[in-house]
Amino acid sequence: MDLQSLLSGVKEILVSNGNYEGLSNKEIYTPSIQVERRNIYFILHQKNSDGIVEKSLVVYENRLTAGDFEATESMEDVDSTLLVGALNEHNNDALAKRFQWMRPTSRRNYKYTFGLGDRLGNASNAHLRLLKGRGIMPVLAQQSIRELVLMHRTNTDVFQSASWAVFEEGFTYGWGADGDHVKTPYEVDYAVKIGCSMITLDCTEEINNDIVTLDDTELDKRFNQLDPDQIKYFNDTYLNQTFDLGDGRSVKFTKHDVEESVLTFYDAILFAAGIYKKFVVPYNLDFEISMDETPYQTTNPNHYFFANELHRRGITPTTMAPRFYGEFQKAIDYIGDTKRFEREYVIHEAIAEHFGYKLSIHSGSDKLSVYEIIGRISKEHGWHVKTAGTNWLEALRVIAHKDPKFMLELYKFAYENLDDVKAFYVFNAQTDGTAPKPDTMTEENVMDLLNNDDARQVLHTMYGSIMNLKHNYHYVYRDKLWNILLKNQALYDKYLNIHIAEHLDLLQGVVKTKQEAQEKHEPKTDISKESEKELEASMNL
Repeated sequence: MDLQSLLSGVKEILVSNGNYEGLSNKEIYTPSIQVERRNIYFILHQKNSDGIVEKSLVVYENRLTAGDFEATESMEDVDSTLLVGALNEHNNDALAKRFQWMRPTSRRNYKYTFGLGDRLGNASNAHLRLLKGRGIMPVLAQQSIRELVLMHRTNTDVFQSASWAVFEEGFTYGWGADGDHVKTPYEVDYAVKIGCSMITLDCTEEINNDIVTLDDTELDKRFNQLDPDQIKYFNDTYLNQTFDLGDGRSVKFTKHDVEESVLTFYDAILFAAGIYKKFVVPYNLDFEISMDETPYQTTNPNHYFFANELHRRGITPTTMAPRFYGEFQKAIDYIGDTKRFEREYVIHEAIAEHFGYKLSIHSGSDKLSVYEIIGRISKEHGWHVKTAGTNWLEALRVIAHKDPKFMLELYKFAYENLDDVKAFYVFNAQTDGTAPKPDTMTEENVMDLLNNDDARQVLHTMYGSIMNLKHNYHYVYRDKLWNILLKNQALYDKYLNIHIAEHLDLLQGVVKTKQEAQEKHEPKTDISKESEKELEASMNL
């Protein structure tokens, strides 16, 4: 690397008064430039012989402190040191000591927050560019233990990818890191130790789902096996009680509601209270409770019971995720009666407002039919929406455009091996005739796979199997997929922006219907016609 030329670029920055458009070195990624007195920090973008952008950290700092960084190359300049280093954990820690906004922060003072789990680790830059000026706090590092295992990643890796993207885009507005769907004290501790600002406590294993299947006689029998003082407390507190939520809204408990709520959720409440005391309070974490990964709907009385029992223990979560009416399946739009969803969501929202937290919508990707409802109804505390996996589908959209033959190969493998993931996901897509058969797909119609609900679910749920398949100690698909994706990062970024913009426009009331959201943004099938230079210019790469 020509350090003398790089030093000239640093000198230009020092005299530019914040106007970086005219910098002679076009490899300096201008959104990343940070000037602190006479110290300069930025990310350098250099394309290698394969057309892939390689990134480096450049630091120009007083020589007495520049040693905090690990350098691959360096040179002295009077009383300062110019150094080039890798985007590694050591340099991230050194940089974050200088810029605290590189570390995640609490969501409590933000009305609107949006989870953007990035399974591959290279989507956050595009998301941050889209979110600037939107008034929405992103939660970037958001990967469940299941996803980490399937992708052979760690929470540290996810955290670092997000933090570097924050610095690279100069995103000083605040971001969150979520220890997502943690189920045990061990998993919570892991998330805390790498610096997560929040945890999503998945109570699935503490929720007694079999209770919902019991008839009233058996339900009553089970309830009456509790200690007499417990039975008295629950009946005195809830039985035939109506709880006023304001604005003419209320929740009433029948005998069935009381017994079902207690027997289904009380274990989970005690579990959540224990985690709160052991981890949330000492580490000042944002606390989300997930009740959603269950086969049965969380009724309004169920929700109120859970929230009220937490409240009695002095616990107010930052967010709570009930299992809403209808189907929130992976990678496709909401399935169900949207009018009924709205009627029940109004009460769920009133419960959340009553106790002082916001609702969290899980499996939020592509649920365009209900976003307008969520955005319109959510009041003082706003909303939190979680998305993640369909970023992977936008990556596959790039593959389909650039190498349709390879995309057909990926789909055939996913279709024929779908049983691998049936234990992990609830979805409708099957290989019994509903999803497109591989032999009906051609290079001419391959893009249809990304617009067909069943095909999307097949591809979405098989991400781990696709990325980790090996033959004779070599990855079968991973390396080729990464090579195509990294060569076409600008195209991937454009797809990501369109995809998430459709979500945000509906949530923020910019548009009112799914059709309006999709028509507002450039059709994805037309993007590939843009030249690479036009795409890179639009993404400021």
